Amino acid sequence: MKKYLHFFVLFLFVFGGCMPLHTASARAVDYSQSENWAFLPVGQTEKQVDVFYVYPTIFGGNGPENMDVSDADLRHKADVQILINSGVFTDTANLFAPYYRQASIDVLWLPSAQADALLATGYQDVIDAFAYYMQHYNQGRPVILAGFSQGSMALLNLMEKTFDNPVWQKQLVAAYLIGYSVTPQDLQQYPWLKMAQGETDTGVIVSYNTQLAHNGPSYVLKKGALGINPVNWKTDGTPAPAKAHKGAVIFDIVTGEKKEEVPHLSDVYLEEESGALVVAVDPVKYNASQAVFPAGVLHMYDYMFFYNNLKENVKKRAEAYRL
Repeated sequence: MKKYLHFFVLFLFVFGGCMPLHTASARAVDYSQSENWAFLPVGQTEKQVDVFYVYPTIFGGNGPENMDVSDADLRHKADVQILINSGVFTDTANLFAPYYRQASIDVLWLPSAQADALLATGYQDVIDAFAYYMQHYNQGRPVILAGFSQGSMALLNLMEKTFDNPVWQKQLVAAYLIGYSVTPQDLQQYPWLKMAQGETDTGVIVSYNTQLAHNGPSYVLKKGALGINPVNWKTDGTPAPAKAHKGAVIFDIVTGEKKEEVPHLSDVYLEEESGALVVAVDPVKYNASQAVFPAGVLHMYDYMFFYNNLKENVKKRAEAYRL
């Protein structure tokens, strides 16, 4: 476990920079104020579906603390990450993305009770933002939930705590909780959570964690993690051939600029022993160790490697919802 934490810290140092102490306000974030949203549609919404997106960890911090959502540098980092991944959704959906007081990296070293308390601040912000969005912005449209890493953690918490609401369940196209794990225990405890079983089922969770073969559990890949292959949309170990892969889109994680597109990236399969989504790529070229985890754990590429497949799937699920 320690080696994974080391690489996670390195990611936040490189990606978040060596930042001064930011102590988040204890006051709740006011989501009636547009400045507390990274993205809100301007004027009339153009599309018939919305996406509520929650960004991944961008805050290194300087101790166990929460992100200051008024900090301009941190807002910029959040904006970049939203733009990298939200392109999967924005051809189909109107983008809504709140700033939230996410936990700093020190959450990983805290005793579980303290870690839960630190995470709970950001989790509550996401709950508050979503409730405000549903009341004031949604106007009855179908909604996609989408997150990455800590953003997926927050959205899973949102679904656990609030999606026993049958109205919200009915409006859910799908929840793309990518880069974190949903387990059978989660489904048992919260029976309104349902994992995707195919390409076009709705009201379901799409989740996976990308690795090279035989890397085992990680900070984001829990034992027993449930997943789906975003190329062939199978939940077993059936491999998807590279020819079915629609293309990876690789971005610079600091600037958000597109670096390259890679058609037919790799054969892809779910590894039965770990639940990981396995690809065969060059770990030198796709050196995730400088960003999040050791070379075999490709967390930072969870969206990028399957960008075009996800983009196609978002459209298909939205169409299936409207049938």
